[in-house]
Parts: sequence; structure tokens; C-alpha cells
Amino acid sequence: MKKVTIKDVARQANVSIGTVSRVFNDYPDISEATRQHVFKIASQIGYVPNIAARMLSSKRLQTIALVFNDLVYQPKNTFPMSILNGVLDYAEEQNFEFAFYAMTTQKQRGKTYDQFCSERDVTGVIMQGLHQNDPYVEQLKKTTVPTVLIDMAVPTNQWVGSITTDNLTAAKDAVNSLIKSGYKNIDMMNGTYDAAVSILRERGYKKALGDAGFKINSSLIQYANYDEQIANLMAKQALQQDPTIDAFFCASDIMALGVLQALKDMGKSVPADVGVIGFDGLDIGAYVSPALSTVAQQPYEFGQEAARLIQELVDGRQPETNIERHVPYQLIRRQTTR
Repeated sequence: MKKVTIKDVARQANVSIGTVSRVFNDYPDISEATRQHVFKIASQIGYVPNIAARMLSSKRLQTIALVFNDLVYQPKNTFPMSILNGVLDYAEEQNFEFAFYAMTTQKQRGKTYDQFCSERDVTGVIMQGLHQNDPYVEQLKKTTVPTVLIDMAVPTNQWVGSITTDNLTAAKDAVNSLIKSGYKNIDMMNGTYDAAVSILRERGYKKALGDAGFKINSSLIQYANYDEQIANLMAKQALQQDPTIDAFFCASDIMALGVLQALKDMGKSVPADVGVIGFDGLDIGAYVSPALSTVAQQPYEFGQEAARLIQELVDGRQPETNIERHVPYQLIRRQTTR
């Protein structure tokens, strides 16, 4: 069967091809009578607009791009997928086009942020996983592309917003809960040196210790790159060097799982000998034994709120100051703490 084209619609409706194009791209200078007439003819002859062509010709079709930087596959970590689902659901509800891209720090050095966005004709970008020293961080201070960063501080730019947990306060609450439970020598299993969340969670850890009158010991902070196996090895090393460690605050649930396995391998009783609390609230934490205490975030809400903020920026509703929105967290006490 011959494909029905825009030319066929124009001929049958007795209007120009340009008029048909303007009808399907929702231009305001077309009368309602003409619009309905063209729609009726198109329906009768079976014409379906080409979405790709509309993207090229219409400035009204808006595309949200979700970009994950340095994404590492971890079967137990559902956090990125929950963010993606949140963004995708919102995009579908609001009739945005949705695109997903994987980025790396190395790729950032080969193409500027504005070039990346321009070549893909995106209306707004949601980005997760940037490091503090990534090339795009400096470039985001000058971009005019509506952008929302997940779990990172906002550069000085009215076009750039941020969605995050109050990581400093959440970390402080977690460590305070350990202190109130009687733990006195608390180790921190952190992620990386240059991740914004790692920096803030470490500040919260130190703030809780300082407020309680505890000495802050840098040897009680390890960086396990948010990796379960590295955290396992580092926990064993930390306990060998300082057997008086009686609790671990972990900057992710994945690392907390590695710490729990290390404690099991070393014959430590949890939570009697050593307490453990994680960060993220991954579902798997409720099913391990003993069940993991954690700071539970809401990654789906991260995605929803990030997409909502992108829409505000795209619609021109920029505030006079930067936007940083916090998604609520919950401290969940389970079996790995007293």
C-alpha cells in the first residue's frame, strides 16, 4: 500500500502543503475551521504525521534529555533506574519527547556542553553523576540551556537548578543516631573524593562527631568508590588497624553491604559489636540479614521533581536566584543498629 503523504492531504483538502504543515505543527495563524478540515481529511485518507519531521520543523516540540555521567552498572543499585522512570513518566504526562544519553568525563573534554545540547536539539537537560572537577561544571555557569543537576550544587546561573537530598543534614542525622545508640568510635565508608554527595555527607559525619565532642580522625574515613567489594576490603583493613571501631556510617547502601559481609567474615556481631548504617534506601537493604538501617532517599521523586523544574525553566520561569530543591529523606532504623 502506498504511503499517504502530506502532499496527498493538501490535495484532498484543497490547501497548500505549507498550510497542512502549519496545522500539524500547531501554528496559531491557522483558523479553527481550516484546522478541523485538514484534520478530517487526514483522518479519512489515513495520514500519520512523521514525528522526526515535526522535530525538525517545529519549535514547539520539546525534548527532555536525561544524561547519566560515568554510569557504572551495579545489579543491586536501582537508584538510576528509579530516576529514569520518574523523568520518563513526567515527560509522557506533559507530552515532552524523552531522550537518554550516557556521558563520561572523557567525552566532556572533546565537546562543550552547549555543543552537546545543540547537536541533539534538546530543550532541557537533567544530568546526574557529575564530579566537582568535570569540564561541564565550569561551562554550566554560562549556559542558557535549561538544566537540572541531580545531587550536585548549583552553579551561579539562573538557567541551572538542582534536585537533591539535604545530604549534610541527612548524614548528620544518621551519625547522631549511632551516637545516641552508644557507639563511640564511628568509621565513615565514603564514596569518592570529588563527588558532591560524598563531600556533603562527609561534612555531615564530621559535624555530628564535632557537636558530640568526639575527636575527628581522618584515618577513620575511607573512600571505596561506591563499590561493594572495595568497601569490604577497606572495612577489614580499618578494623585490623583499629579494632575499637564499633560502627560504620556508609555513604551508600551498596558499600554498607560490603561492610556487612566484612564483619561477618571477621566474626563480628551486628549490631552488638559493630553497628552499620547505609545511605540510599535501596530495596535490597530490607531483605539482607540483618536488615540494613539506612537513610532512605526517593529517587523516583528526584526524577519527577527534576522534570517539573525543567519545565518551569523552559517556560521562562527563572528565579532571580538559583534553585536548589530538596526531596525529603527518611532515617530507617532496622537490625544493623542498636
